[in-house]
Amino acid sequence: MSNTFDQDFCPACGTILPLPDGSSMIQCLLCKKIQDISVFHGTQSTIHVDFQNIEDSRRTSENNEAIEGTLIQRKCPRCGHDEMSFTTRQLRSADEGQTVFFLCPKCSFQELENS
Repeated sequence: MSNTFDQDFCPACGTILPLPDGSSMIQCLLCKKIQDISVFHGTQSTIHVDFQNIEDSRRTSENNEAIEGTLIQRKCPRCGHDEMSFTTRQLRSADEGQTVFFLCPKCSFQELENS
């Protein structure tokens, strides 16, 4: 086994390593392997976090109810509106398909589809 590895992961178990805490050693939180921090000298790790403004992402129906999900081109069977939003949930066992919830933003009609 080589001593070279991705500095973000434990060489023994592959778990993401914690950030250095000022000591000369880093310990894996899962397998407890202790690694000398000197192997990280000269390397750089970056973290990228995307934040989404919740207020900007919320949509409301015509009667000011919050609409969750993505709007798609699907005709509402009740009022004939051309768009419906949809969300998915895994309600049944893992080897079964997911349930798709469609919601009309105009009349709040909800339709379920098991896929």
